[in-house]
Amino acid sequence: MDYNNGGYIPPGNNFNNGSYRPSTFRLPQFVPYDVWIREKRRLQKLSFLAGGAVVLFVLLSTVYSGLYMLINDAVKAAGGQMYENFKNVTGTPEFEFAFTILYSVLVVGVPFFVLGYIAYKKGLVGSVPLDKPQKTKYLPLVILAGFGLCLFGNIINSYIMLFFESFSGSELEYSIASQIPKNVPGIILFYLGTAVVPALIEELAFRGIIMQPLRRYGDWFAIVCSALVFGFMHCNLVQIPFAFIAGVVIGYAVIITESIWTGIIIHFLTNGFSVTVNLIFEFYGLDSWQYTLCNAVFYSVMVAGAVCAYIVIRKFRDKPMQRSPLVNQGRNIYGQVHPYSAKVSEKNLYGAYLLTLPMIAAFLVVCYETVIVLSYM
Repeated sequence: MDYNNGGYIPPGNNFNNGSYRPSTFRLPQFVPYDVWIREKRRLQKLSFLAGGAVVLFVLLSTVYSGLYMLINDAVKAAGGQMYENFKNVTGTPEFEFAFTILYSVLVVGVPFFVLGYIAYKKGLVGSVPLDKPQKTKYLPLVILAGFGLCLFGNIINSYIMLFFESFSGSELEYSIASQIPKNVPGIILFYLGTAVVPALIEELAFRGIIMQPLRRYGDWFAIVCSALVFGFMHCNLVQIPFAFIAGVVIGYAVIITESIWTGIIIHFLTNGFSVTVNLIFEFYGLDSWQYTLCNAVFYSVMVAGAVCAYIVIRKFRDKPMQRSPLVNQGRNIYGQVHPYSAKVSEKNLYGAYLLTLPMIAAFLVVCYETVIVLSYM
């Protein structure tokens, strides 16, 4: 479908990366109203996918934890040697991290992969960019920039936590693990359950299934919206700021390199560094030179990341972020096949995606979980 005289030219695919180049793209003078309605409905369907997946994730999380508690109560009621054996197994760090790995696959992965498959069959999403990153000579800079900016997000999140502490009158404590392993198998499971598996599952879900089809409506739009959904998945306002910052940083890195593997590496490094800090704190203590070294690495990577981010932005200027061809000047061009046009702005796109029942339900769940977290502190 092509409209002459500066009209709307639909993108050629889900990724919006083959139908026009930003360097030559001219803001269209009009978008036929029926085209906007069709694209708005498509955008709302993608919103149903994302919001529904978050709500389903919360339900599965409740069921997953509830089943474990039911089994625990049943074994406890049986008593005897069975309960002692059960307690000895489930009370170990190894069990906790194996439980976490299954949680990532079944509770985080299943909702997004199942709903993503349904959307794929309906033609709403395309394939995830699993090819090797483009411009590989700049890949180390991109990864270091992403890693450093994600660590900077931790500092911002710390100030957000201080605000909630002053608001709630209690001290918030957040740890990536309730138990720290003391042996090699436990440490391996610790890294797998906290750094490796979540990086794979979450990047495929959020920078793959959620973000890629949204690029049809602009790259920055896709980055921001997928980062918001990524924040919602963390289910409380205390963790959302960091998740949102990390989502924006990783999303940008994935788009400029056109590969999900870039996001997986940055995600792994960020989570893996947290695991390493926890282990060093457990084994050596807060006053050890090892912990001091971790702090030095933290700030060094953050500064180096900022420098690399500046270099990356300059190096990738020849690959500017693409915008949606739906956004237009709003001129009515009479005498065309479609004489009436819709003035579409970025605000209209965000409204169509974020103001659906599943997305609002996901936000309400986040607010509810935040109240629960603060009330138990």
